[in-house]
Amino acid sequence: MKKMPVVLFFFCFLLLAGESRAQNRYTTAMQAIRTGVVSHGSKFSQIAAREFFANPVPLAITQFKTPEAIRSSLVAHGIEESLRKSEQYRENLNKFLEVKKEMDIFLRYQLLEPQKISAAEANARWEYAREGKEALQRMERIVGARDPGVHFGKLYIERVMNAIKPTYAWSGASGKISMPERLRAENSFDVNKFLLKDANGTSLTMKNTSPGSEGFTQARQMAAQLPAMTIAVLNDDPEILEWARNWNAQGFFGPGSRVAVFDSLTKLMEWTKEVKYDVILMDYVLEDGISVFMIDRLRMEGDKETVILVNSALMDDEVPAEDLFEHGADGFISSVGFRADNGGARIANALYNYMQLHGRAALTPHSKH
Repeated sequence: MKKMPVVLFFFCFLLLAGESRAQNRYTTAMQAIRTGVVSHGSKFSQIAAREFFANPVPLAITQFKTPEAIRSSLVAHGIEESLRKSEQYRENLNKFLEVKKEMDIFLRYQLLEPQKISAAEANARWEYAREGKEALQRMERIVGARDPGVHFGKLYIERVMNAIKPTYAWSGASGKISMPERLRAENSFDVNKFLLKDANGTSLTMKNTSPGSEGFTQARQMAAQLPAMTIAVLNDDPEILEWARNWNAQGFFGPGSRVAVFDSLTKLMEWTKEVKYDVILMDYVLEDGISVFMIDRLRMEGDKETVILVNSALMDDEVPAEDLFEHGADGFISSVGFRADNGGARIANALYNYMQLHGRAALTPHSKH
């Protein structure tokens, strides 16, 4: 017990040290802890210091394959191909290790002196962690998901994102936050809600919404209850964009709603700088990129409230739902079976279900209600 004041003294000294860099604070903390228990023996003091910053993810550089090992394992595919793959692996491994080095400091500092970080810093760290995750995904395509280094690397990045997530989700300048952002902050993922299933669990893909059917009639009734919204539809199929205009003209997007259509990510990105859409309905894969990268960009730039729904011709069990949710998407609408005469009914059903889950105002974050 006599040694406790010594430990407290060093912690107080550390907290009053001023605006020193995170790495210096971490080093000073380690020294303080070791000094506070040094009378118990040098080995014990080292263990105490290490355990204070214990990392539950056992990740070491030795767990990753070397680029040389990758090249040797692929030599049967040709020298040129093995060299190309090994260099890709080397580049991404170096990127991940660069991210890890920076995030280690952040994690240790947060353990020592937890505090909310600024919106700009949270966004920057989130983006940096995303780069590390993407580097691991590219490595995984070369070595497989069972590779120990890749596996533990993904767990490590998940830990980093969980540390950033609460601050990141609440970092909007307006102080407001949408319900899905709350769920992301709480890590409350529910696949049925993300797929916008009916309250009884019925999948949108399994419903008959052909004109004249019961599902079509119900969708008409749902559409009539939707608020007037400003909606952007992103798809590189001109036929679907024409359908979207017609669906809106028929009132499936809500009476009085306005719809703008875009055939490329680039065009929509330019418009979002000037216009705040209540809902963005975007295709999953487009000619100029994958939509999740745009979702990341919008969320990073502070747009936490726009409802972003992804659509694609995937069945429910094929949708990378949790990954889309983590990127910032709010829901998924399957376009399996979409036609000019029934797709509007399916979308109306999905929008209505979203409104039931999160409230009427959730669909109109930027419009006056």
